[in-house]
Amino acid sequence: MKRVKYILLIIGSALVGACSIAAADQIQDPTLNGPLETSVVATVNALNSATPVPPISLPAATQSPSEPLVSPTPSISPTPTPIWADFPAPSRLSSTEIPPPMPEITFGADAVNILLLGSDERPGTGGFRTDTMMVVSIDPAQGTATLISFPRDLYVYIPGWRMDRINTAMVRGGFVMTQQTILYNFGIPVDGWARVNFAGFIAAIDTLGGITVESTAYMSDECRGEILTYRSGVSYNMDGGAALCYVRMRKSGGDFDRMRRQQEVVRALFSKLLTINGLVRIPQLYNQLYNTFVSDIDLTKLLPLVPTAVQIGADPSRIRPFSINRDLVDSWRTPSGGAVLLPKRPGIRLMLLEAFGSDAFDPVE
Repeated sequence: MKRVKYILLIIGSALVGACSIAAADQIQDPTLNGPLETSVVATVNALNSATPVPPISLPAATQSPSEPLVSPTPSISPTPTPIWADFPAPSRLSSTEIPPPMPEITFGADAVNILLLGSDERPGTGGFRTDTMMVVSIDPAQGTATLISFPRDLYVYIPGWRMDRINTAMVRGGFVMTQQTILYNFGIPVDGWARVNFAGFIAAIDTLGGITVESTAYMSDECRGEILTYRSGVSYNMDGGAALCYVRMRKSGGDFDRMRRQQEVVRALFSKLLTINGLVRIPQLYNQLYNTFVSDIDLTKLLPLVPTAVQIGADPSRIRPFSINRDLVDSWRTPSGGAVLLPKRPGIRLMLLEAFGSDAFDPVE
């Protein structure tokens, strides 16, 4: 059981590198400027502004004065189902229309979906941001781990809040709100979560003796005062500091390229951890990561996944990377001037269909 926890600790630590410290990543003020509307507000406004219908004059009813007057039985109008269905209603107005929830994806009985979060937490800062989000879906029946990466500026409905950046969910309402956000917008039920910070990321890789990362695209960027260049198809040996640079650099590639590099590091960690040399370092890894890793994962749920994890570690092709990339979003600015990404829902559903199988759900909106 301890081995399962250690494996989870190392997988989660790969994601912290994508956390940004740019000022543009700060959470927006809850009060937005400019015209605001949701589907509910739009409906109310339409009713209030409609032209009144003039009364219709009807001839007097032919009825004997001795007969009692009969009032018609009023009909009962059905209560309309809100667009957010059974999810929590918004507590604030939104600057775009709230979309309906994505149909829930069907997973096998033994599959486990873990939300991995990267934190820019540092000692003495008093807070952190969760700018990196990835779902790892482990399916023992298929012997696969499917990765779904979400850009931090993705503009989605956060149940109980409003339309906002996806990375505000954890700050607004903790894991429960984040879990609901993933389920509402992508139909993925999340079973647990794990979060790691900078220190945990570096310590894990250094304790393993470094990792070998295969770059899948060209990139040249600056980190720690020097220009680093990576070429497609070339493998690079990295210690913790070099790996942190690799996943955080964004001047030349941006957030979408950074998600690619995150997934490359996750695959490298899996491969290194589940070797003989990696397994013998597990006790040392646990001691170093104890104070830098937070999770609510029930280890009894993960125990059956150990054989699958070993199988995946021996064959990295079983790790299947997917992401909400630039082809699946539209750039947009909120009324207050914030740059966000609007999801292209039909394309995202097709991507999820490819990731989780033809019986996941109907891809047609």
